Amino acid sequence: MHSHRNRLASWLLLLGLLLGVGAWIPFAPTARPLGEQRFVQPFLITFERHEVQVIAFTPDHPDYEAIEVFVTRRFGRPPLLRAIITLHGGFHVDHYNDPEIARERAAIFTGRETVYRPIDFDEGQVDGFPAARLRFTSYRSEDIDVYLEASAWPAPELGGFIDPGDHSEGDSLPVLWADASAPVSAASSVTIDGAPVALGDPASGIPGGIYSFGFRIGVVYEGHLALEQLSAPRRLAEGERWLYQDHLGIRHAYGIASVMGDRLTIRKTTTSPALTEEIIEAQVVSGRIELRSVRATGRTGFDRSDAPPPAPAGLTLDLSTAGAFSLSLDENPDLIAGTATVERRAATSVWTLQPVEPSWATSRQVTATVSRHRDVLLIEGEVSAP
Repeated sequence: MHSHRNRLASWLLLLGLLLGVGAWIPFAPTARPLGEQRFVQPFLITFERHEVQVIAFTPDHPDYEAIEVFVTRRFGRPPLLRAIITLHGGFHVDHYNDPEIARERAAIFTGRETVYRPIDFDEGQVDGFPAARLRFTSYRSEDIDVYLEASAWPAPELGGFIDPGDHSEGDSLPVLWADASAPVSAASSVTIDGAPVALGDPASGIPGGIYSFGFRIGVVYEGHLALEQLSAPRRLAEGERWLYQDHLGIRHAYGIASVMGDRLTIRKTTTSPALTEEIIEAQVVSGRIELRSVRATGRTGFDRSDAPPPAPAGLTLDLSTAGAFSLSLDENPDLIAGTATVERRAATSVWTLQPVEPSWATSRQVTATVSRHRDVLLIEGEVSAP
């Protein structure tokens, strides 16, 4: 478990915070002063769609268990590349070719190391099957060169819901899905500083690598945000919004998209390219807004006026059943399910999500804490063994 208590204490000292509101924020639309009206979504979640993902398994390397890259093509811009080195024990180091995304993810998702690096990635075909080469400088200044050839065309029957093993076990609860995958061929290779590294372990059933098309990732992360309120709704009505600015200068807008009786649909957008749009369903209960579900769409952009992708597109965290939660990915429902509790003490709320199924997820308990002092809300996310 990471030293979240120490980190939380340092943040409280730095910001002069006292313990405050929680995952729900009291709201009385007709009588309360403007500055007392708050609402935030407490979980640090993202959703991404990648056209290509390739991973090389290096179990015999003294430090590295795997090296992989995710490729997201962008209109009118070079692709976004995220190369990950997984160390033995499951710890990840992210390498992004976009300096702004690297900077903001490093400051928000604090459970993992994130750095900026130029990355070269080339795709082609060999004997009619896809092939790719990945080159970059690691966080330890090593020259990494990965060449992977698929042994067949990626097929849906080898894709689907992915068990991540112990990868990133101490910093995230991931939901991974590949549309189509294929093992790599014996022609594949990895060198680090010019020295070859053996791929896979046939005796243990570990392949040399996997080549995938259509890779979707939804993640509940460990990390923190400090949000200063800039404005709040005058009333609980469509078009009103809460506006915050975080410790990086990123703006977070929670716009009320619709009001149907006691039900609210809230659309969250930010000025950060590292944080996704969210569609939030909530309910007013006894004068406070209760979170019912969050759907991360994977899109970025602040104050978007276009319609969001229709449900169920994205990663959906469903809290609509008392005492339970589930995580769904696009049209694939309830991939992870378990129990959900919320503890409210004074002006602090603590949510706990304990996965029950599948078995690999049970060691990744999620805790989300929201505390308040004056106009600042501190969100702390933790992923750890129960």
